[in-house]
Amino acid sequence: MNCKNCQDPLEENALFCDNCGAKVVTSRITFKHLVTELAIDVFGIDSKFFLTLRKMVTNPEEVIGEYLSGVRKKYVNPFAFLAVGAALSVIIFNYFSDDFINIQNAMNSENLTEIREKATVDISAFPNLNEKELEKLKIEKKVAEFQLSTMDKIWYFMLRYFNLLAFLFLVIYAVLSKWTYRKPHNFGEHIVINAYIYGFATYFTLIAFLAAIVIHPSIYLYSTLTYILYYLYAFGKLYKLSFGKNILKLLRFLIGLILLFVISLILAGLIGYVLGKLGFFNL
Repeated sequence: MNCKNCQDPLEENALFCDNCGAKVVTSRITFKHLVTELAIDVFGIDSKFFLTLRKMVTNPEEVIGEYLSGVRKKYVNPFAFLAVGAALSVIIFNYFSDDFINIQNAMNSENLTEIREKATVDISAFPNLNEKELEKLKIEKKVAEFQLSTMDKIWYFMLRYFNLLAFLFLVIYAVLSKWTYRKPHNFGEHIVINAYIYGFATYFTLIAFLAAIVIHPSIYLYSTLTYILYYLYAFGKLYKLSFGKNILKLLRFLIGLILLFVISLILAGLIGYVLGKLGFFNL
């Protein structure tokens, strides 16, 4: 029997060609075969993926520790692990785009209701307002309309570029975790650590999202809490922290997160101030 790819003679019961390295295929194509080939060839995942996924539940410190120490063939590459989760998120979130936006809005329903009321207010229904009050009402209406429009654009932007945003968030998480846990790992190693943890979180988030569609939107909201607890669990096991020290590290992490949030608010406020000075809201 010769190799079907290079025609080199094959040894009996050979699994691979000694000349070109191609796999020896003797069986017919079946549905199971197609699914297996899809997982391995298209997504680049095999038993290593499922081993990584399982151990990220039971022993995340083992996956991360071994990979950082040089064991690179046993587990899926951390960036591939995250990329597959991000790709699946893009597909599923876009397929259920209306549900995605509705669930996100439901998480901030009270504030959203108030903004919608301001955006849809009928100014002609207030004939007794003086000029200053009327101008204030008009500005509030335009600002609310701008907020609604911006929120919709943000959600659609996230849906379209979620895979790219995942790697941006990865860097942010790595900065925060490096600031929180510091030694012994350097920033590059924190990138790897967070790629595995954040990657696993994307799979969990997808399950929570699908459950939220079927059962109740609050499930997706509560998944955020579970996400935080998993981060505590994974870092706690990696750094062998006691419960008390883990909570202190969480507080440090939250302080860093708040600082980033405050900086973002300041930047957003400055942008809004400049737009206001340029008369953007008065158009």
